[in-house]
Amino acid sequence: MIVRVGLIGDEAGDEVRRLEQWLRQDQDLGQVTITALAAPAGEGDMGPVTEALQLLLEPRGVLTAVAASLGTWAGVRRRQVHIRVRSGEKEVEIDASRLQDPDEVAVRILRELDGR
Repeated sequence: MIVRVGLIGDEAGDEVRRLEQWLRQDQDLGQVTITALAAPAGEGDMGPVTEALQLLLEPRGVLTAVAASLGTWAGVRRRQVHIRVRSGEKEVEIDASRLQDPDEVAVRILRELDGR
């Protein structure tokens, strides 16, 4: 299963890099291949900006661990975070600043992407 995770907002590029570091440090995600995807360079850009992360989830059951890790990460952010997670034609967008419980992120991702 391939999942693409992006963030929406003014500081999305910086936050995506922080999210990448977070996911790489999560021991439960050792089997997940994480690739940073760069946005096309714009005029005046000094270098590539990370636009999203592509996650290769093998075995498929690892989506639960990814969803939990994203929820925990969103819960510790001080800034408003809008997360967009996509797999194939399925997509979920979450405004993490309105969450009462970080577990809501995991629940929504699993429900929308995996039908649980």
